[in-house]
Amino acid sequence: MEKANSLATVLVVDDSAVDRRLAGSLLEKELGLTVAYAADGVEALASIEADVPAMVLTDLQMPQLDGLALVETLRDKYPSLPVVLMTAHGSEEIALQALRQGAASYVPKRTLVRDLAYTV
Repeated sequence: MEKANSLATVLVVDDSAVDRRLAGSLLEKELGLTVAYAADGVEALASIEADVPAMVLTDLQMPQLDGLALVETLRDKYPSLPVVLMTAHGSEEIALQALRQGAASYVPKRTLVRDLAYTV
């Protein structure tokens, strides 16, 4: 059973501290959202178990549990939790795969500054 969503909290999951902070600061400044952080999919699952966010923004390529596996796991455990995937190694095929596995949307990191707020 899902816990109640924390209002306007986004969990940003990325193994790159620089990319995590960039995405988080864009969400805070442009949308006024509260941001929580996780360094990989395993850490993200533990964080979500403790407090379900309003949304998850996750990198694709991470050690232990990558973004697509995280999307799949969250679809099973938290079916109403929106997940947006971001990656520096993006392609239309990866985006399509992410959407098929349950991601709400997809943002290439190269267009994060321009597209993240709109996508969220």
